[in-house]
Amino acid sequence: MRYASRKRARPKRGAFCCLVLLACNATTTPITIDAGNADTSADAPAKTTASFTAEQTITIATANHNHLAFTGLTRLRDGRMLIVYREGKSHVDDTGRIMKQFGTADGVTWTPPEVLYDEPVIDDRDPSVSTLANGNVVLTYFQYKTIVATDGEFAVGHVFVATSSDDGQTFGALTQVDPGSMSPTNPKLNAMGKWVDDANREITLYACSSPVLERNGTWTLPAYGGAAISGASPKWTLSMFETSTTGSSWTETRTLENALPDAWVTEPSLVRLASGKTLMHFRTADGESAGNAGKMMQSVSTDDRKTWSTPTPFSFVGHAPELAQFSSGLVLSAYRELDDELTREKVAFSWSLNEGSTWSDSIQVIDCGGSECGYQSIVELDRERFLLAYYAPGGKAIKAVIYRYSLE
Repeated sequence: MRYASRKRARPKRGAFCCLVLLACNATTTPITIDAGNADTSADAPAKTTASFTAEQTITIATANHNHLAFTGLTRLRDGRMLIVYREGKSHVDDTGRIMKQFGTADGVTWTPPEVLYDEPVIDDRDPSVSTLANGNVVLTYFQYKTIVATDGEFAVGHVFVATSSDDGQTFGALTQVDPGSMSPTNPKLNAMGKWVDDANREITLYACSSPVLERNGTWTLPAYGGAAISGASPKWTLSMFETSTTGSSWTETRTLENALPDAWVTEPSLVRLASGKTLMHFRTADGESAGNAGKMMQSVSTDDRKTWSTPTPFSFVGHAPELAQFSSGLVLSAYRELDDELTREKVAFSWSLNEGSTWSDSIQVIDCGGSECGYQSIVELDRERFLLAYYAPGGKAIKAVIYRYSLE
C-alpha cells in the first residue's frame, strides 16, 4: 500500500504504452547478496545467463471509474488460474473490496470480474492467493481503516485469511491472524505517545502483501506492522505468523526486529528454494515515514525461517517484491522500482541462477512515469514461459505479460 509521506514533485504523466515484442538479454552483475552459504556443489545450476522475450500483453480487467491494484495469482489444481486484486474508488478508501477472476491454463482468457469479499466501510486490500498441496486455495489480505479520535487521527489494520476447497468458487469464514480490533473502544494516546483502547491495550496495525508458504503441514504468512500509525509511532518491522493447516490459531515471531532499527521494514515476500533455503525480499523506508525511500533488501534462512541472515540491500528502491523459483531453477524477484526521489515508477524484475547469491540488473516490464503501478505476481506456464501480472499506471487496469525465457 502507499503510506503518507512528504509531498513530492511528480513528472508530467505521459501516454500509457503497452508492451510490444521485446527481447532482453542480461547477465548477472556484481550485485552480491548474502545467500546463506550458496550451493557450490556439482548439482548447482550450470547456466549463467538468462534471456527474456515479452510475447504477449493481456488486459485482465479495466477500471472504468474505479482504481484496481495489488494482484495475487495462483494456478488451481485443474490447471486454470485464479487472480485476486483490490477495487476501490481510489488508492486508499473505505470502498476497497477484493475481486477475483478465473483464467485459462495459458493465462490468455479470463472470466468477468466477481466480488470475492467486501466488508462495508472497511478498506479490504492487498490480497494474495496460494494453492496448497491438497488443492485448497488460501486467500490472505488485510483490512485498513482510518479512525478520528479526540487525541487525533490514526489508522488500524489487521490480517485475515480464508480457505476454499472448491477451486476458489467459494471461500469459508474469515480468520483474523493477528490480535486486535478494527474498532477499538475509546482510543487515546498514552503517556508514551502510543494509541491504546479503554483497557490500555496497545492498538496495532498489521498488513500483508504475500501469500502463505506451506511446509510440512505448517503455513507461514509473512506480514509487517506494529503500533497504529501516528506521528509518535515506532517504526514497523516484520513478523512471521505460523499455523497448522487448520488456519484457526496463529503464533507470531518477530523477524529482523533489531537488524534495521532505523528503518521501516515492510512488504516481505518468501520463496522456499530447491536447496531448502528460504529467500526473503522486502521493502524498507528511511526517516520518519513508511512512505519514504529505502532500498529493497534480501535475507536468507537456512533453518526453515527460525533465523535469518543480516539483511543486504539492493541498489534501488523496490516495493512489494514477489519471489518465485521455476522448474528450471531460475529465481525471479519482481517489484515496483522507483527512483530515489520517488518521482518515477516502473514494473521490473531481476533474475538469479545461483539461488540469490547474485542478481541481474533490473529488467523493465513497463515504465509508469509519475503514475503508481506494480504489485506484481508470477505463475510459471511451462519450463520456458511465465505469466507476470501487475496493476497498470494509475490503477486503470489489471494486466499481465507472458514472457518466454532461455538459459545458457
